[in-house]
Amino acid sequence: MSDEILRFENVWYGNDIVQDHVDNISFVLGRGQGLVISGPEGSGKNQIMGLIMAKYLPRAGQIFYEGANLRLQQDEEIERLRFSIGYVTQTAGLINNLSVMENIILPLRYHTDMKDDALFAAAEFWIDRYELRHKIKSRPVALSDSENIRTALIRALIVEPRLLLLDMVFDGLCPLASRRILELVFEDIKARQIAHIISTYYPRVFEARDLKFMLLYRGEVVFDGQIADLNTADNVFLAQYRNFATKGAMQAFNGAV
Repeated sequence: MSDEILRFENVWYGNDIVQDHVDNISFVLGRGQGLVISGPEGSGKNQIMGLIMAKYLPRAGQIFYEGANLRLQQDEEIERLRFSIGYVTQTAGLINNLSVMENIILPLRYHTDMKDDALFAAAEFWIDRYELRHKIKSRPVALSDSENIRTALIRALIVEPRLLLLDMVFDGLCPLASRRILELVFEDIKARQIAHIISTYYPRVFEARDLKFMLLYRGEVVFDGQIADLNTADNVFLAQYRNFATKGAMQAFNGAV
């Protein structure tokens, strides 16, 4: 069985009129491998995440998930593929009228035949690991930002995903909480060999890790390498972005000319 999890082959989405688009994106992600995607607002990060989840199809090019061409899959096959992907956004996406425990076990209730004892045992393992025992009966409104994110992460990890998408998850968190969550998440990713994609405005948070790195600007890849290249690569876009300079090859505002 191939270790390849995800492949983008010359993927285009959107058009010249739409500000948020992706143009000729290609990359390959294997089992356990990670990719950080960064770039200013409107660079195409959200569109890549949506394309992976098959929320929409590319205008041109192909996307393969575990060897399956997403363009050729039927609705039921797409739903099966989505269940094998853990997807966490900056807003966490928890259901407001459900407790932490109820939010966590929800995907297992819908997509597996697990009995209640097994559901709760699986959830409690992750709840203890991510230090949420004191919030097990709380609803999202009573949670801090990091508690909401930790709950969403558990809900993503409990399904034993083969691919984990972390969409701007760490950008708004307290730095100490963010660092502790990262420690836990990367331990779990390594132990389970989960492929992972992280979108962020702040790639330096990840520079000590062995990750691929892609910098986007207005839908195009302007740097493609390793996160370790962040501070050393000779690239005008990367030099501007790592210093958050407002003058340079990139405009600060999406759509500015």
